[in-house]
Amino acid sequence: MSETKFLKPALLLTRLSIVYFLLPWQVMRFTNPEQASKIAKKYYHVEGINESTAPVIGALWLLLLLAVLVGFKKTYSYGLVFVLHAGAIIVAFPSYMWGASGFNQLFLAAIPSAAAMALLWILRKEDTFLSVLGKFG
Repeated sequence: MSETKFLKPALLLTRLSIVYFLLPWQVMRFTNPEQASKIAKKYYHVEGINESTAPVIGALWLLLLLAVLVGFKKTYSYGLVFVLHAGAIIVAFPSYMWGASGFNQLFLAAIPSAAAMALLWILRKEDTFLSVLGKFG
């Protein structure tokens, strides 16, 4: 029997885990917008995210994560999640450098997460299990 029979369930699990990984950050934009603003300023050098803009950004992210969750418009939704996440890694790169003054070991989880996002985008046409529109989503 072919080993590819496990591919579709594995892609579903990858999709679910990506949403679960990113969801708390978006919920924080509603529940603690001040903290979201501090994180944006400290790690991503983004000013101007305040109590009114954080929920808007969170709502947009939640829509994007919903699209990923159901496998909708995979080329765009999976790709955008990967690009935004990879961009955040690049901008906060000193936090990922072992031995650097800003190193934060917890940040390292973002790197394999980005790899999973890239892999899901590459295999998006195979990700049809519990996905809207199957291969055409």
